[in-house]
Amino acid sequence: MRIALDAMGTDRPPGPEVEGAVLASLNTDAEIILVGDENLLSEKLDAFPKRGKITIRHAPEAITPLEPPVVAVRKKKNSSMHVAMRLVKDGEAEAFISAGNTGAIMVAARVILGSLPGVARPALSQTFPTLEGRTVVLDLGANVDCTARHLCQFAEMGVAYSKHALGVDNPRIALLNIGEENVKGGVTAREAYSTLSKAKHLNFIGNIEPRPLCEGKADVVVCDGFIGNLFLKTSEAVAFFMGKMVREHFESSNMSKIGAVLARKALKQIKHRMDPNEYSGAPLLGVNGTVIVLHGASTVRGIENAIYGTCHALENHLLEHIRQNILALKQSESSAVSSSQNLSSTETSVATESSEKEETSEKVEATAGASLSGGDPEV
Repeated sequence: MRIALDAMGTDRPPGPEVEGAVLASLNTDAEIILVGDENLLSEKLDAFPKRGKITIRHAPEAITPLEPPVVAVRKKKNSSMHVAMRLVKDGEAEAFISAGNTGAIMVAARVILGSLPGVARPALSQTFPTLEGRTVVLDLGANVDCTARHLCQFAEMGVAYSKHALGVDNPRIALLNIGEENVKGGVTAREAYSTLSKAKHLNFIGNIEPRPLCEGKADVVVCDGFIGNLFLKTSEAVAFFMGKMVREHFESSNMSKIGAVLARKALKQIKHRMDPNEYSGAPLLGVNGTVIVLHGASTVRGIENAIYGTCHALENHLLEHIRQNILALKQSESSAVSSSQNLSSTETSVATESSEKEETSEKVEATAGASLSGGDPEV
């Protein structure tokens, strides 16, 4: 396996990228290609005498977080992000990882790699910790306006990722909505509900609200990018608020400080579970290549875990399973359309038959009436 790592993506490049790549290379058989300033990368890499298969590919430019994504991708053809993505396009690498400008990554992926056949729009997903484990939520901002068909495709891609990258046997799928009833939400949500409920190959459990989502009642949760991004940022805000409040209360008195010391181990475990660096990044699903997006503040541990997660996805042929799931959705949609047409045809036939019977009955009644009155019946 060959993984192209954008070594100029984090807030403090290329330190976390180089060290994370070295640690991961010692525990995997993957070849990691560091893409960025060759001189700078060589200098950093020389500090680690023991390392696995790591090579360097020179890229003189870097895309900053504040640059407009479309302009940056179009103008900086020699940026580390652009060069690393082209390695995947040309078959020199099988996956791409970056903690750089998220918008630029999505634009570059769609322009350079393109979408998988049958996928209308790629979706950005993320793994959230829950009381029962973890849940994949998508889309988190790549597509603000979505159709019901887009949401169904997100569900298929999310199932493939949950099953073949996270190891969930039969992922439970739900639509993020304002209520559990199938009549809740707008036209798009109701249409997506109808389509997913008819897809027999999916374990669709219906609508879900944020609370049961956090309880872990579903393994894959689907929504449009506007709702998903709002959910993500609200979750981050609540986590920050709760952490700040807990810290203030523990520091409010001497007794509280003693309590903090006693609870230190439990608090560290909670922090570890909530730390995004302990997860394998946010995959951009639906593009013709394995693309993993990381936060700009990613640490060495975050880079390392992203490489482990990417290796697992490649070993389990995630892209091929997404292709198969999209094909299954197409067949399911075709079957639903065919059934709908047959039903419509049957209803039309029954209505025609009924109409003919009514006309025949009217004729008989008219004939009988005319016979009794001695006149000719009007037909």
